Amino acid sequence: MTCRFLFAISALTVFAPMPTFAQETAAVPPIGPAELNFSPANMDSTMSPAVDFYRYTSGNWLNRAVIPAKQPAVNVFSFMQDHVSQQMRAVIADAATRAASAPKGSPAQQVGDLYKSFMDIEAINKAGMTPLQPALDKLAAVQNLDDLATYLGQSARSSAAFVLAAIVPSADRADAKKMTLWFLSGDLGLNLSSVYEQADDSAAVTAYRSFIRDTLIVAGDKPDQAAATADLVIALERKLYAGKATPVERVDPRNVYTPVRFSDLQAEIPELDLTRLARGLGLEPTETVVKTEPRYLSVLSQLLRDTPLDDIKRYLRFRLIEANAGYLGTGFEAPTNTLVQALVGVSQAAPREEKAQDLLKANLGHPLSRLYVEAYFEETTRQTALEMMGRIKAAFLDRIKTRSWLSEATRAAATEKLQRLTYRAGYPENWLDYSAVDIRPDDLLGNVTRLAEHRVDVEVAKMGKPVVQDQFNDDATLPISINAAYDPSINGFEVPAAILQPGMFDVSQPAPVYFCRLGAVLGHEMTHGFDSGGRFFDAEGNLRDWWTEKDAKAFDAEAQKLVDQANGFEVLPGLMGNGPLEVKENMADYGGITLAYDALTTYLAEHPAENVTTDGLTPAQLCFVAFGQMWASKATDQYTASMVAEDNHATGSYRAFAALQHLDAFYQAFGIKPGDPMWLAPEKRVNAW
Repeated sequence: MTCRFLFAISALTVFAPMPTFAQETAAVPPIGPAELNFSPANMDSTMSPAVDFYRYTSGNWLNRAVIPAKQPAVNVFSFMQDHVSQQMRAVIADAATRAASAPKGSPAQQVGDLYKSFMDIEAINKAGMTPLQPALDKLAAVQNLDDLATYLGQSARSSAAFVLAAIVPSADRADAKKMTLWFLSGDLGLNLSSVYEQADDSAAVTAYRSFIRDTLIVAGDKPDQAAATADLVIALERKLYAGKATPVERVDPRNVYTPVRFSDLQAEIPELDLTRLARGLGLEPTETVVKTEPRYLSVLSQLLRDTPLDDIKRYLRFRLIEANAGYLGTGFEAPTNTLVQALVGVSQAAPREEKAQDLLKANLGHPLSRLYVEAYFEETTRQTALEMMGRIKAAFLDRIKTRSWLSEATRAAATEKLQRLTYRAGYPENWLDYSAVDIRPDDLLGNVTRLAEHRVDVEVAKMGKPVVQDQFNDDATLPISINAAYDPSINGFEVPAAILQPGMFDVSQPAPVYFCRLGAVLGHEMTHGFDSGGRFFDAEGNLRDWWTEKDAKAFDAEAQKLVDQANGFEVLPGLMGNGPLEVKENMADYGGITLAYDALTTYLAEHPAENVTTDGLTPAQLCFVAFGQMWASKATDQYTASMVAEDNHATGSYRAFAALQHLDAFYQAFGIKPGDPMWLAPEKRVNAW
């Protein structure tokens, strides 16, 4: 349950959370300040901040911004990503040059050779489906449901992906120091799960059906066979989707954590041998296992009873081909590009160079990050960021003392949790070791498979041992990620090197700018420990309710204000915000800017020479304008609609002002009065943290 600062902006999130990257030469140009840092040129001086704060802060930028054809959105973070991608291109090019002479298993050798194996299009096209044939043969050999259970486990090990069902090792939420087994529902073909709620003749479902058919045709199926399989895939995935917990249900971590006896879990799905499923991944059954889905097992059980084994194998064959299509030849690109355009409005595919960076980030995240940090990250930046983290934490501790709605018992527990909260900046103390994995310049699918097996085997080997936290190893916290994330199981958060750059953190800017950007990010992550989900975890990272009943009701009333506020915002004509889904992130946004502003006020008192007007804006005004400009964004309507349905982060157009409406200082800074469109009545404002 990692809580992230951002939703990935890539069109590829249709299939997997891998952000796209822009390409450039090895000489990395400076970042355009008007597109990243605070700039009065981005403001619309004809708009009153009391009427439309978003247009006031960013109207001129919105007027001139153009969404690149290969992206579903453009914003500060995409410009930052462009810059990091230019840096990574230089790093990767250097690794590719040195790979042949670099020590075997070194970051340069592995990054360079994996890159080469992906960029050798001629060899990949010549091989076609041949590299996947051994995996297809294993699936074809499945003769019964026992074989199926073993196959599902083995397939998960070789791909690090889960279809239909999986049993995996992870930290126990009730005891974060102990590893336990978790039963997971399988992933579906699309991450955009709202598609499964649409009618068969809807544009999205039609596009998915065409994608399945066309992908299978490229793989060698006859058109009529491919079309029939497409209908089967959609029918089966609709049934599986109906058994999954909804995104809103997952907001409460208690809904997806139910420890049960392994034998009792097996009794819920007698058709699938869970011991075989676990052993396929290299695990042995334990007395208890965590059930993460309240309804899924009965749905899967029914599906296995009702569906012929050959149909299940046809479904799994498509999922196997689709998951590996990017490694099998350029013929598979056209179906994917067409689907992405239909679902998120991206009209142009990313160049292969950008896809190579996606591949490297997903498979060699630490080795690539290590090369990036060594080339571009300054230790002084890390230390300055850590200093700011300390300031934000101090502001939070001060605010807890003044929360009159908290009882002394809950206040004491909250204070202890915050005091013990940890934070890291930049990169890990110890890099993950991939040196044992054989990476070759001419074996793309083999490379990806061996890396997947390595990652799974490392996790399996952790069973029976105390939990060891792998620092900066989440997709959101790799040092090359423009993001940040809080993990309630460790009561801590990480801020990657890549986000500690202009656009978010630039000490050459006035203090109100970087406090109310990076400072707001840091406060956002800290607040996640006390939001609608994080509050159920204690100071040690255990899932434990430490609230009095009265305080819990008071908190829920505060959180409901955020739900109501978001529900009342029209994102697109006729499409309202999704308050129940967004409540944790909106709480974190509110906490983030509140703590950042408090910390800024303290800083300016200590440094009165910096307490000055900038571009006609007071420090308070500049703080709030810089925060608003940080969220300026343009996106396709399809992508925006998918965010509202799927993602727990609100759109930039909402995040630019909604959190500010809960700060009295915001109204004072701009003279906003009752009756103004930006006015939120005091009784509707949140005062939780």
